[in-house]
Amino acid sequence: MASQTGVIGISGPSSSGKTTLARLLQRIFSKADESLFTFIVHEDDFYFPDDRIPYTTTASGKTVQDWDTIDAIDVKFLSSALSYIRDHGQLPPRLKSIQDLNEKSDSGVDEGTILQLQQEVGGRLRSLFQQQQQPGSGNQGARAPAKRTIAFLEGFLLYSPPESEDKDHVLRSVHKNIDVHLFLPAPYDMVKSRREGRSGYVTSGPAPEPTSLPQRSSVSDEVDLEGEDDRPPQNFWTDPPGYVDDIVWPRYVQDHAWLILPEGESQKSNTLSADSQELVNKVGQGVNLRTNAGVIVAPGEGTKPMVDILKWAVEEVLKYLERNILEVHE
Repeated sequence: MASQTGVIGISGPSSSGKTTLARLLQRIFSKADESLFTFIVHEDDFYFPDDRIPYTTTASGKTVQDWDTIDAIDVKFLSSALSYIRDHGQLPPRLKSIQDLNEKSDSGVDEGTILQLQQEVGGRLRSLFQQQQQPGSGNQGARAPAKRTIAFLEGFLLYSPPESEDKDHVLRSVHKNIDVHLFLPAPYDMVKSRREGRSGYVTSGPAPEPTSLPQRSSVSDEVDLEGEDDRPPQNFWTDPPGYVDDIVWPRYVQDHAWLILPEGESQKSNTLSADSQELVNKVGQGVNLRTNAGVIVAPGEGTKPMVDILKWAVEEVLKYLERNILEVHE
């Protein structure tokens, strides 16, 4: 039997529109049909507290905290939370989002378009539910459609390469808990401009001592998902000068070397292999991506307006729902 809860992943580099798209999708699908419950999960809510974020030394010799490494994310907590969501159809009680406290930018999609998409999605879902009730669907009778849940998970590090290429990848357990793997490419120039235009990010304390350089252990603490959120008070992180070029972009390229192709190169199955700076040089703007790695890449190489990306994503979510709603139940 198909799961009644689906997780839609939305990943991509910093400032590629992940959070904006997640909020738009949640607005559209939450109003589409009363039998569908939706919510958003932010990967940024799974950062370790500030004093457990690793430090790194940049090529220029600066020592800074590295918020863009996987070692800054409590992967075990994230994976456990996704399993809980799939089993219960809701966020674990422990998880209280601080990411909605960050500044919100204009989505670039007008209210009329959002309303139109809500109506279109609602009509298509009602048609799917009607088909589900027809003889031969495996779910006969006049019962109301089963309640379904969609969680929109957005984050900068969510996916792993094909299992045949790296079965023990650190994000394998997260990747497996995601049903639809959407990816929003964004060119380097756009990432740099948008990221440097942000005021900063809400984080959780305690803040680190400036003189100490803590390095986090790779083993996270056990998390009681049913317990109350007891994380420390909030702080605010502002990128230091040069952070995009020193940390954000090189980390993105290195962590997605299995997905990004060298600039101008055609599709292939093997992945990039080189040191960080050589990788950055090879990928250029970083928008030439594989389409055979189990990830659904948004069209336009990061140049399409959000309204076009939204319509594309709506179709991908509907395809997923269609496959699951019409699945024959044994």
